[in-house]
This record gives sequence, C-alpha cells and structure tokens, in this order.
Amino acid sequence: MRRKQLTGWASPLAALVIAFAVQTPASASMDTDVVSGEIRFYECGDNCYLTILSADGEELTGLCAAPECQAWNEVAEMPARFVGRAVTVTIEMGEQTDAEGNVMGEFPAFTRISFDN
Repeated sequence: MRRKQLTGWASPLAALVIAFAVQTPASASMDTDVVSGEIRFYECGDNCYLTILSADGEELTGLCAAPECQAWNEVAEMPARFVGRAVTVTIEMGEQTDAEGNVMGEFPAFTRISFDN
C-alpha cells in the first residue's frame, strides 16, 4: 500500500481522482466524490486527518471535516473502536490551516462519513 501525491495541472479534486484512481460515478461532479473503504488511522497536527483504505487498496487521506469528526477533532483523538470500520466518505476540497488558523491552501476533505458496519 502506498500513498499517492496530488500533482499535475488539473484541479485539486480532479488530481485526487486521477492520483487515487477513484472511479467517478456518472452522477458525480468534479467538486465531490464518494468512496468506500475502511478506516486505517486518524492523526492531528495543525489539522486533523482521517486515512481510509479504499476498496481498491489505495490509502486516501483527507481533512476530517465531517460532523462525525467534530468530537474527535476537539480532543485530537479518534476512539480506537473506529479503526477497521467500513465507511463511505464524501470527498470535497477543504481549507488547510496553520496553527494560528491562517488558510494555507486547499486539501481533500472528508465532509461526510457514513459507517457501513
């Protein structure tokens, strides 16, 4: 398993779709995508990130911006019982900030999480 970097001249979400070989449903726009997988880990620094292992074996990391993340982000920790849980996430572009809250740029964000098991 390896993480892929977002590169190229495409929009950031398009680069995410290309870099992670995410299949784009016919009804999805390039502004959002939906991916299923399982939670691998959660970590916080200036921002909090969730990493999932997609159904095709790629690790996807995004800002943990879903309502389900709010309690985790407040304490910078996700309960261990969520590791390995099957999820479906909605991916959109979010704002990545530094410790002072200054926007540093855009980064893929998981804006919705539904637990599948």
